[in-house]
Amino acid sequence: MKIGIIGTGFGKMIGLNFKAVDPLCQIYFFSRDKEKAKTACRETGCQGTFDTWQELVQSPGIDLVVIASPSYLHKEMFEFVAKNKKAALIEKPAAVTTKDMAAMMRCETGELAVVNHEGRFHPVVSYIKDLVAQGRLGEILTARIGAYLNWYTNPEYKGTWNDLKKFGGGQLLSLGTHQIDLARFVLGMPKIKSGSVQTRIFSGPRIHPPAETETQFSAHFLTENKTSIQLFNDTYCFGYKNFTIDVIGSNGTVIYSDLTGLKITYSNNEPLQTVEWVDPLPEIKLGNSILTKSMKYMAKALIESISDNKPNPNFCTLEQARDNLEILERFKQ
Repeated sequence: MKIGIIGTGFGKMIGLNFKAVDPLCQIYFFSRDKEKAKTACRETGCQGTFDTWQELVQSPGIDLVVIASPSYLHKEMFEFVAKNKKAALIEKPAAVTTKDMAAMMRCETGELAVVNHEGRFHPVVSYIKDLVAQGRLGEILTARIGAYLNWYTNPEYKGTWNDLKKFGGGQLLSLGTHQIDLARFVLGMPKIKSGSVQTRIFSGPRIHPPAETETQFSAHFLTENKTSIQLFNDTYCFGYKNFTIDVIGSNGTVIYSDLTGLKITYSNNEPLQTVEWVDPLPEIKLGNSILTKSMKYMAKALIESISDNKPNPNFCTLEQARDNLEILERFKQ
């Protein structure tokens, strides 16, 4: 399989995962920064680079195009990929606005087009989703997804395009789309009836140039089943970096933390018990959070789906990504 990757930020991590899952797959990169492209090529053992992203997309041998560019470019790039009838993996957010998402959906030609919500494929997420679907936790009262990052407390942080509004930056798009998707995914993709999203831009002395988009946010939604979805995101966490998933039901509670693992209880009189889960790809140790560690499962699912011409039902579709983005847009204050 030949995979063309546009972007060498997280795109390099994506390439490493594809190579780890299938060493025989061929990787090609495009980056506006030629040195970054060469570095990504060297570190992933890729087969080569392209001078333009259009040439990469149009290359006859490319089976899958990965769009891992700044968010504001996703719409234009996907439309070109669709025009050339290539399968696509689009890094989240799939687009900056729901208007752009609607235009992208109109371009779909039947080729595989999925959004990179790789956390859906992690065994821990599958375990929690199954608990909910089987009713083992009872009526679900609360689902809470937390993201705690120490980007802006790092004195070496120099800022990226993700701090700039014109490029589609900000925590709502970069991680909020992951958080709302995970919450809805484990709950069975319920509709949202009401909600509130509050954001803040904190341009502390370490942020140069000052951030133009939200550095933190909190959100609360109520589903059609009256489940409370709570999202929390902060990038100014001194000495602390974590991603958490908590689901609280009338008959039990399950919690996950990057730092403490997976725990569950069905009793009010007993403490949470650790759940040991099996990693189906233990030899691949890439990534630091549950999200980045999930990329290997996404890579495997994509290779299998394209090889067998059978989409995996866990893939995030453009329609689902549009719905996630619409929720954040509708309730942002």
